Amino acid sequence: MMFPNGFLIRIGKLTSFLALDVLFSLAANLSFFSHYLHQKIQPTLTLFYLSSVWALYLADHLWDASREEEPFSERARFYLRFRLLIVSLFVLLAFLSLYIGFFLESVFLWNKLPLILSFLFFLVLIVIKRSPIPKEILVSLFYTLGVFAPFSLFFELNTIVWIFYLHVQANVLLTYDNDREFDRTNQTYTLTQYWNPQTIRMVSRCLLGFGMILLLSFWILEPHSGRVLLGLGLTYLWLGVCSFRKGGDFPFKSLCELSYLPMFLPQIFFFFSLLP
Repeated sequence: MMFPNGFLIRIGKLTSFLALDVLFSLAANLSFFSHYLHQKIQPTLTLFYLSSVWALYLADHLWDASREEEPFSERARFYLRFRLLIVSLFVLLAFLSLYIGFFLESVFLWNKLPLILSFLFFLVLIVIKRSPIPKEILVSLFYTLGVFAPFSLFFELNTIVWIFYLHVQANVLLTYDNDREFDRTNQTYTLTQYWNPQTIRMVSRCLLGFGMILLLSFWILEPHSGRVLLGLGLTYLWLGVCSFRKGGDFPFKSLCELSYLPMFLPQIFFFFSLLP
């Protein structure tokens, strides 16, 4: 055998627990829209995004682990066991993010200050359990705005923005449903408090269906949009298949998060097309 028994499962769990799947997806998002819009994103800004998002997810998972009660989930046990290492990694990432933000990308942060302040405001409201908007909607909205912040479409309600947002919203609904009992125990304002798992799946599929209609319309009406159909179409298909898979475990969540990987394909094909 190429790999010992359980090796791939351990790698998958490590990828999920440390939110590496989210980093791969974020890199795919930024790369795709940079290629599609012909707008280069600076390496320092990419590093700022990756370090900031990774630090945020590690902090969120550490906070969740500290609030869990026995019996602990497998992810909580992992964070409690390796707390020192993970806190050290978080501090390193936070320092890197702050250094890049204040010294290398200060102009970008200043131009996006209203977005940053509104994100911090709602983050505080979620932490103190005073948010008037369900967590799934806030996460989807700010993730979409964050991805488009380096690009010109940030100031437009372009069709491609809505197509991407609908996928993000469906993805968040599916993945956050895994935490419904934890969120209920901690009184977090989420849609899972009001919708059962079947309703969550149905709404997610409706969002994906509407997004596919928009994507196909965009492809028909817009010339030279084949790479958009390739990247986003396979991304929609991936998550659609996931919506019919049984949830409740780490593979389901990671598979949903990794549904953005097909957004790397247009850049890969473009790279190989330049080779002699």
